[in-house]
Amino acid sequence: MPLWQEAACHDDMPEGASSRHYSSIHSRHPTRLLTATLGVPFASEGRGVAFQRAAGISHIATANSPWHSRIVQTARMFGVATDDTVLACESVNGEYRQPLLRQAQPFHLVHNWPYDVFVAARRQGITTRPILLGPVSFLALCGMTKEDNIGQGLMRLLLAYIECLEQLTTAGCLWVQIDEPILAHPELSAATLTHIDVAWRILAEISGGTSLVLVGGEGGFGPHLPFVLQLPFDGLHIDLVYGYRDLPHVLNYFPADRWLSLGLVDACGTVPTHIGMARTIVDQILNSHRRDRLMIAPSEALGGEAGLNETDVTVMLQQKISEIVSLAASRQWRCQTEPVREFCENDIRFVPCAADSVRH
Repeated sequence: MPLWQEAACHDDMPEGASSRHYSSIHSRHPTRLLTATLGVPFASEGRGVAFQRAAGISHIATANSPWHSRIVQTARMFGVATDDTVLACESVNGEYRQPLLRQAQPFHLVHNWPYDVFVAARRQGITTRPILLGPVSFLALCGMTKEDNIGQGLMRLLLAYIECLEQLTTAGCLWVQIDEPILAHPELSAATLTHIDVAWRILAEISGGTSLVLVGGEGGFGPHLPFVLQLPFDGLHIDLVYGYRDLPHVLNYFPADRWLSLGLVDACGTVPTHIGMARTIVDQILNSHRRDRLMIAPSEALGGEAGLNETDVTVMLQQKISEIVSLAASRQWRCQTEPVREFCENDIRFVPCAADSVRH
């Protein structure tokens, strides 16, 4: 796994500096942690990249799409006909357009959209973090015939995913975010978890110099967290707004040499984040984790509240990103040798969350 990627930060990195060079530059700025958005809701990729870069985001997300059309867009990437879709409802994320896979559906890479937007940004001197929907999540969210199943489809689909990743790696992509929203469901079958394990081990094996960041669904991983921690990711995102109960287990068992993305800013809520308490949580995490392996992020991909107009959505996004950047850069973090009191579940209640949360 690369120790420090050129995608780490665009702010102070001199033009043409190497990743190794930047590692020494960053060490002189102990107040700065990495930042990520996990995705922004702009239809224009160029606008999304410019918005994130202007705000000072380190890991600029690209190839993101709204939930309701995301599965269809992934289907088109891999040669699945999307003329006949049905409206389906996923218990965590809500309604979406569901592609219908025919029996023994073949898959092939028709349009490598994440590659295209990565290259377009790279031509402007901007390194981004493309987003892919995980292969098992994609299959689970599609409609299938009774004669087919996820295991059979996965063996056909993985070849197309491998080609997609290989093209990104060849283009110089250093980070890829893979979203697995089905991991937010507490009652996944053992077979589904096995399929996820197989897919991740194959993708990690062929990823080369590209680091893979695993992002689950809203609310954390719940009972699947021990399973998730043994997957071969390079970085893991944890939702500390809606999935805060995952944190004690992560503090005890997360490998210190891997990247940990902390979802401390509510991605959709309008209540400002309590920066002081969020900093306290980061300090506690630094007792067991290296600061050069931490990222500050929202709870999930940034999006707009339903019913807001474009202007209000932009204002909300600016607020959220300013909170992310402020939390990452506004103060010097404690040294790991400095004593910090143990994590208490009640500490997290000051970070805004849903109205029905126990933290209110």
